[in-house]
Amino acid sequence: MNRLVLLLLLLPGLSFAAEDRVVSLPAGDEIPLRVAPADGGRLVLWLSSEFGNTPRRSALADALARSGVEVWAADLHAAWFLPVGRYSLNDVDPRAIAALIDAAVASGKSVYLMAEGRVAALALSAVHEWQRSGKAGPALRGLLAFSPRFFVSTPQGGESADYLPIAAASNLPIYLLQPEASAGFWRVGRDVQELEKGGAAVFLHRLAEVSDGFYARPEFTPAEEALTARLPDLLRGAMAQVDALGGTPAQPAVLAGGPQAPETPETQELLRPYPGEGSAPALRLPTLQGGEIDLTALRGKVVLVNFWATWCPPCVKEIPSLQRLYAQLRERGLEILAVDVGETAEKMQAFLKDKPIDFPVLLDSDAEALRRWGVYAFPTTLVIDRNGRIRYAVFGAFDWDSREVIETLSPLLDAPAD
Repeated sequence: MNRLVLLLLLLPGLSFAAEDRVVSLPAGDEIPLRVAPADGGRLVLWLSSEFGNTPRRSALADALARSGVEVWAADLHAAWFLPVGRYSLNDVDPRAIAALIDAAVASGKSVYLMAEGRVAALALSAVHEWQRSGKAGPALRGLLAFSPRFFVSTPQGGESADYLPIAAASNLPIYLLQPEASAGFWRVGRDVQELEKGGAAVFLHRLAEVSDGFYARPEFTPAEEALTARLPDLLRGAMAQVDALGGTPAQPAVLAGGPQAPETPETQELLRPYPGEGSAPALRLPTLQGGEIDLTALRGKVVLVNFWATWCPPCVKEIPSLQRLYAQLRERGLEILAVDVGETAEKMQAFLKDKPIDFPVLLDSDAEALRRWGVYAFPTTLVIDRNGRIRYAVFGAFDWDSREVIETLSPLLDAPAD
């Protein structure tokens, strides 16, 4: 049995009255719900994460119910036999979620839609469809969104981000809960600006010392465990904030075009050729080892610039392969700059104490370089040729000393500088 579930079962006075229900849609589909009932007047309609439900999500739903807030956790993957994973809910029709909102409103309670990641955009599209149906009203109080992602597609690095049209066409109250240990934290101000274009009133709550999915992941830090325990109180406070705005307007904001889901990448290339002939932006930062490094001083070398953070598991996982790549290709003219974003030198020194690396670690404490380089996800890596031009960019962790990477980098290493 999962250790967390066992612990919860042993706690005195804990009620496990959750029940399974099914909501039948007008089109004939059926959406399973896990309902954690409560006697209070509030109901949270919690949409599936792209990565499905977890025991810790269910435990949080039960904790909310014990605090007086009923929770309907919709299993969208089971409804349409979808595999879990990134972009897995792209094809869910927003009208199906609008029908779920109808069912929740029919309970007579004040309803709060809750979603995370890319599913937050699906929630906004569903509310827009609900408004267009003529059934909308203040019973839907607003949207609670964890770590929302409103991009058409995640930029590979060095690119500008395009927002889904629905972000600027939403006018319901929205409460954003954004972990600070997240690439999204450094862009959340732009998210707020985009949402406000359609008339949405947006509250932003920054969550310190936690990363995305902290309340649902099987692995979590003591700080994440502590904040998860406080989430029921925090979410009730969020509901009170959106209540003050009077609920969802009956009429939708103007939407340019129809509902659109985030674009699924056709391929996840190991290193994607960078479009155009753009020169690398300025990069001059202090190093963990002392002093500072200016990218212009490395002209004539091939430079791999890697944006990362210690709270990012894929970033940490790829460190050994980056070191092996450096050891293998350094004599051929490869340099690696590991740009840590938003963390202190003391934290970095403690983290790297048992992870010996030879390449320099740069400290981007205020994320100025992250913004200048167009980084939206961790890890993001860009390859600069001997003439200072960006040649490849990619986000995601890889086995950097693989044959494919070395074969890709070799022509750059063999080419002389202009």
